[in-house]
Amino acid sequence: MIHFRTRGGPFQGWGNVHRLASFAQLCRERGLTGLRFFVEGPPEIQTFLQDKQFETIALKEDISLDQEAAVFSRYPSADVIVMEMLECHYDRQKMLKEHCDMLVVFDDLLDHYYCADWVVCGQLLPNYANIELSDPSVRLLSGLEYFLCRPHFLEYPKRSRRYSKAIDNVLVMFGGGRYDVAYLKVARAIADRLPDVNSTFILGHGNMDHLANKISAVLPNAELIGGVGDIQKRLWECDLAFVSGGYSKLEAAITQTPAVVVATQWHQMPLVEQFCAAYPMVNMGYMGFMQLETIKQAIDGLALCNAREQSGQGCAQAIDGKGMSRVFDAVFGQNSIDRLDTRVPE
Repeated sequence: MIHFRTRGGPFQGWGNVHRLASFAQLCRERGLTGLRFFVEGPPEIQTFLQDKQFETIALKEDISLDQEAAVFSRYPSADVIVMEMLECHYDRQKMLKEHCDMLVVFDDLLDHYYCADWVVCGQLLPNYANIELSDPSVRLLSGLEYFLCRPHFLEYPKRSRRYSKAIDNVLVMFGGGRYDVAYLKVARAIADRLPDVNSTFILGHGNMDHLANKISAVLPNAELIGGVGDIQKRLWECDLAFVSGGYSKLEAAITQTPAVVVATQWHQMPLVEQFCAAYPMVNMGYMGFMQLETIKQAIDGLALCNAREQSGQGCAQAIDGKGMSRVFDAVFGQNSIDRLDTRVPE
């Protein structure tokens, strides 16, 4: 039995929900059963997971540890709990360990200290000093080779991409959080530099009508949509993408997409800085400090085909798409699999 604990929504974003759902799907494909999600967030998240045939337990927003422990106590202890959420602090880990045999934490920031059995960081970050405060038994997997790439991206490292002479299609995708500042600044820059291109803004799964109306006032012909199931195809087909500093920048990299990256949350700033220092993706910094003129300069810098090709091909070297299998094999190695009694009989 494997339990998944996560949180998403306007202020946490949706990236961790998507990624944890993909990892749960891999667990199901590898023969593990008894998969159950415990989720904080708006109803759209529960619907998203239920549509993927996962049992989902709704937790109230800002649930206390005592209240959360009481919920977990209503269910049989899990073989494994996999957690990804911003609030994956030590006390929550300690509480969850009382309800499972093995605790796995996905944390791309490494800004907590840990008592989990495994901690997985799929970003390009140094091992922060907090690791020194963690329990000595904690096992760490850190680096881009452990990025949990969703399966529908896996074909793209094998494909040869052609780059258009001019920018004809722009894709803007910052996730389902409340990132109005980033969307509106980019919309204004596109209206100034690329007013006649086909521009698509993916605004997230929630009710984003208020934001869509503001963008339409700036770019009347822009396509404004909510969540989509073919983001990999849209990245592959666009000439330039504006992406967030969490998972989206890595999805742009694996699809060889020239991109401008924006830290839509404070915690993404070191993720963006480290990645852009190593690979040729343009760093706009934090959305609240991002200047309109700087965005225009980024568009100008990527106007030439050669510049976009160098960016797309250079960033493609970062991700091979095999991170999810690496993490599964490390955490659920044969010794661990043999302990689980939830496999589908052959």
